[in-house]
Amino acid sequence: MLRAVRCRTAALALAVLAAAGAARALADAVDYVKPVKPFVQRLAGSPVGNVSAGGTVRVPYITWGGDVVTLFGNGGLRTAPGSVFGGQGLDLELVQQDDFVAQVKDYVSGKSPYLRGTLGMIHCASEALAKNPGARPIVVLQLTWSSGGDCLVVRPGVNQVKDIKGKRVVLQQYSPHLDYLDVLLRDSGLTWQDIDARFVSEITAPKGDTGGKVVDPANAFRQDPGLDAAFVISPDASALTSGGKVGTGAEDSVKGARVLVSTKSGSHIIADVYAVRSDFFQARRAEVQKFVLGYLQAGERLAELRKDAGANDRALKDLYTMSAQHVFGSPQATADVQGLLADCTVVGFGGNVEFFRSEGNLQNFVRTSARIQSFLVREGYLTAQHEVAAADWKYDDFKAGLKDTAGVAKSLFGDSKSAQLLVEKKTDSTILFEFQINFEPNEKEFNQNQYEQDYQRVLDLSSRYAGAVIEVVGHSDPLKVRKLEKEGASPAIVEQTRQAAKNLSLTRANRVRDSLVEYARKKNITFDPSQFVTNGHGSDKPLYPSPQTKEEWRANMRVVFRVINVEAEMSEFEAIGGPGAGGS
Repeated sequence: MLRAVRCRTAALALAVLAAAGAARALADAVDYVKPVKPFVQRLAGSPVGNVSAGGTVRVPYITWGGDVVTLFGNGGLRTAPGSVFGGQGLDLELVQQDDFVAQVKDYVSGKSPYLRGTLGMIHCASEALAKNPGARPIVVLQLTWSSGGDCLVVRPGVNQVKDIKGKRVVLQQYSPHLDYLDVLLRDSGLTWQDIDARFVSEITAPKGDTGGKVVDPANAFRQDPGLDAAFVISPDASALTSGGKVGTGAEDSVKGARVLVSTKSGSHIIADVYAVRSDFFQARRAEVQKFVLGYLQAGERLAELRKDAGANDRALKDLYTMSAQHVFGSPQATADVQGLLADCTVVGFGGNVEFFRSEGNLQNFVRTSARIQSFLVREGYLTAQHEVAAADWKYDDFKAGLKDTAGVAKSLFGDSKSAQLLVEKKTDSTILFEFQINFEPNEKEFNQNQYEQDYQRVLDLSSRYAGAVIEVVGHSDPLKVRKLEKEGASPAIVEQTRQAAKNLSLTRANRVRDSLVEYARKKNITFDPSQFVTNGHGSDKPLYPSPQTKEEWRANMRVVFRVINVEAEMSEFEAIGGPGAGGS
């Protein structure tokens, strides 16, 4: 009997070793890379040149929904007669260039005066570009906000963003997800030292041969069981999670994998932009202005086509087929093109004014740039901060060529009742972030100066996670209820006291929300009141059920701010024509 047990134990040990060996073999197939820091070293020895004085202008584009607008405006890779850009008198050659390092090299050498990336990527290259005064970037246009196209996919056990502490996370080096991850870490109280970050060279599986190596986050997540989380674009997220639900392990999915958060919630984190060389801008400012106007016009026309898709079926099919060929290398990939458009918000004229000119916008160009620069210096991508300028456009000059010059809508959910319904409907609410503020006993009025720092934080979070719901939850101390129970008070008295505590906590939450709204209006801060809902838990969920000290007693009297992911519910909400429908 003992011998049989020993044999089974030995067999089990061999099986475990074999499984471990297989896991290592799978992980070894992933070609992890180490980002060069600072980024300027990636351009060492690259030729420096000037942009040619005339002729066709080379403009890069990438695999993104905002670049479908660029292709549409140009009528293809070369400016077509009758196209929007053609009507502006431009002569452009669009070149797909998802490799940002190669794109920067072409920009510095003078092959192209334009640089296409997220604002974070442009800042990452700012030190390298500062070495040549003529190549210093001027951001001339915001194309989009990512509003669903960038996702954090996780394995079971990661339920909130803070749960990635101690976990292994994979992402593409120098990608939009670099800044995205930093934001999530910072907002959850973590740092880069709290995670094990692994990097690959591509954002998605490339079209060409990789020599048997895995070079993208999605396939790394499939291959390496040691990875707990991956930053991927939405088509890869859908495949990993069996269509955006929970991965079954079948086909290309990973068992148990799900999207923890996407830019549908964090819809003001990743801004896609075009920058232009300062020497080109100074010499050919009018031409750059025509490019910006042409893009805004193309965005308007595309929105009109999509608004009445039935009547414009032929034109849209032609656009999707052309874009599929130039973006994905296959004219049949029209569904993927439509997916790209659905995953971003083309901001248009109003969004550009809001981003570059609105001081009340907590996620405007100046504030976002400062946050990004601080991160890049802190993590060694820059040796020092380097200014990235924005074009000093007079936006009134654009109005004559546009139809839609209204401001940006400030209400996603229509009213707080809609947001409240979404929260109540969600049985497995994903709390992305939460923090609390404490109050005095029976306090119902709130001094805005006393709580200014807390109010600034919640408004910053609400504007950055503009697709999430902010729940303001009031709590009361259970001491009085516990005392009545201990003294043998009647159930009716205990219940009455418990209800009074719940009423007080809801009143407190409502007063906090109202005080917050009043504070934002006084400070002229742009915000969406429909995001905010209130709840009162009374004494039911204390931090300390039986407080032993004055500090514990006071800690129970609190209001908790929760940033809640309602992405699945929002999809249904939009499908039936809710206020959030048609966001792009």
